[in-house]
Amino acid sequence: MIVRYFLFFIFINPLSTIAATQIIQVYRWTDDSGTIHLSQFPPEGKNNNFNVEKIQVPIPISKPPKEENNKERMVNIKQYIEERESARKMQIETTKTAKINKKNCAIARKNLDLYQSGQRIRTHVNDNSETQILTEKERIKRIKRSEKNIKSYC
Repeated sequence: MIVRYFLFFIFINPLSTIAATQIIQVYRWTDDSGTIHLSQFPPEGKNNNFNVEKIQVPIPISKPPKEENNKERMVNIKQYIEERESARKMQIETTKTAKINKKNCAIARKNLDLYQSGQRIRTHVNDNSETQILTEKERIKRIKRSEKNIKSYC
């Protein structure tokens, strides 16, 4: 019984290795300029004086990838896609933030110019239609707030 298994491994293992390869014919020739060409097809034109060699090259047959490798590969692909999506979302948010900051910067500069002009400024006191002229103390307070906004947005 042991002899059978031994003979099986001696004769069948090499056969499986032989069966796991294919042979492909490759043509090799050198043209007049000395360039070596390798191709699966012979050179075109029957009038050429090329020295054409027929080479048989063994090509191993690769085994299909294991199921675990496919699962790991799919996990890596999904992770890559998620990272790209999050990077794209971050880029969009950054672009939106830059646009908003630019708009807020323009508003802050406009307000600073208005408060520093020395004109009388009327403001709404509450939700009613009541208006009040801005006091000097309040104007200085708003100038400082506008300068702070310019530093943060511009």
